[in-house]
Amino acid sequence: MSKLTSPVFEYVIPEGLPPGGMFTQNLEMVADTTADYAPFNVLTVDNFSTKTVKVLYGAGHFVYLRGNSMVEIAQNGIRAFTVENTDTVNATDGFIVAYVQKRVTVEIALEAIARKIPVEKLMGGE
Repeated sequence: MSKLTSPVFEYVIPEGLPPGGMFTQNLEMVADTTADYAPFNVLTVDNFSTKTVKVLYGAGHFVYLRGNSMVEIAQNGIRAFTVENTDTVNATDGFIVAYVQKRVTVEIALEAIARKIPVEKLMGGE
């Protein structure tokens, strides 16, 4: 059974992701750690490289993340993510850190109240 909240899980993508290269993490296939909490609802990516990367998550969703910037994505159902170097010539010149977590956000709590359903059901934990 899925849990309502989780610790923060951190993934470091080292410098040198080749042009067009991808780093993919399946969060449901890691026994005794992230699989116990999947699916997640928060994905944060901190790009310390100067290269733009594409962050793919959820069911075909993506965002482009400029160099030296960060994005926080709050969406139910994050079971995996991919970070792709969009540069066609150069490898990434800095590391990239991705954090995943399952947490009850204000938006989720308010939606549960408005729809009169348990938070657990709304987050897919039931």
